[in-house]
Amino acid sequence: MSDYRALADEVASEIASGHLPPGTRLPPQREFAYQRGIAVSTATRVYSELVRRGLVSGEVGRGTYVRSTSSRSGAALAEPRNAIVDLELNFPVLPNQAAEMLQGLAPLLRADALDQALRPVGTAATAAAREISASFLTRHQWAPKPETVLFTGTGRQPWRAPERERR
Repeated sequence: MSDYRALADEVASEIASGHLPPGTRLPPQREFAYQRGIAVSTATRVYSELVRRGLVSGEVGRGTYVRSTSSRSGAALAEPRNAIVDLELNFPVLPNQAAEMLQGLAPLLRADALDQALRPVGTAATAAAREISASFLTRHQWAPKPETVLFTGTGRQPWRAPERERR
């Protein structure tokens, strides 16, 4: 069976049947190739297809894991493969990661801390901040001029009621 899509279908069936439950770590691609009697390049294509379908997620050096069925989202996984920013792997990939994140976010459970964290962030910068940022961005023979460094917000914008509600 040399068609990578057929192999991906086979693994997808194992995931759908529960034989490979969420959180299960798949073998490294070389091992997967050896187990299935296929080339490593074919195994790489199988894993890429499983990621594209939203069935697994992985990071180099950490492994490939079966995703939870509740975290699949058609819209996010419809991202074109050649997109400038790939948001496809923007989700927890390890078992118990939510519990570990909860511990780190616990200090935000105070109303005053959460209110402070959710406030809009300005984009104005001081001359010193521009100098520091320009030196940080300097690489080899390229150095930005501090006055050209642009600071942007965090994507959090002040809430505004929809136009129809403001009237």
